[in-house]
Amino acid sequence: MARPINEEKRMERRKRILEEAVVLFAESGYSNTTTAIIAQSVGVAPGTIFQYFPSKEALYYAAVLEPLADIQAKSLACLQQEGTPGVLIKNMVAEQFKHIYLYTNELRLVQSVLGQRIRFPELTQKVLESTKVMTDAIECVYAKGQLMGEFNKSFSPAMISRAYISFFNGVGLTLGESIIHHPEWENLKGHAFYLFAPIQPKEKLEESECVKHHYNLI
Repeated sequence: MARPINEEKRMERRKRILEEAVVLFAESGYSNTTTAIIAQSVGVAPGTIFQYFPSKEALYYAAVLEPLADIQAKSLACLQQEGTPGVLIKNMVAEQFKHIYLYTNELRLVQSVLGQRIRFPELTQKVLESTKVMTDAIECVYAKGQLMGEFNKSFSPAMISRAYISFFNGVGLTLGESIIHHPEWENLKGHAFYLFAPIQPKEKLEESECVKHHYNLI
């Protein structure tokens, strides 16, 4: 009779299975990655996988959604701290760009799902719902920044948030884990922030003078 495994060891084994599944699914795709291959890579019996995940599909869902939830939580935390909207968004950009090389395989999986929407409709919907939570949060902070004069008021918060997420995904897709070795690494983060159209001190002064002229204050 098998000896019971304590909860701590059980969670550690589940984590190992999930981490290995992420790597293998990202490298070989869903169809070419069997639970037997994952089990062999982890060093457990094939049947052990099903003690933690009821099916290969359930394991794939977990490999996509659990890291995504972790990434989202860390990103949202940046937008919920103390500070001006400009500082919060700059911190979020820095945090998310770390994710590009810390979660390379996880982000590749998300992008793979979005590229196979017909095959994974339910999973795609969950990914899109997660993305909407992120873009809604960015929109809210950005709109406050516009009211405070930190960002250009000519742009739609919805358009800006989606443009940023598209840029972020594009950088992750093309550079991935090699990004920290890219000669333009720091500049890329700067470009990401400038997508939000921050108003520079000179622009703020000019905008203020335009308002004064409008109301005949000078």
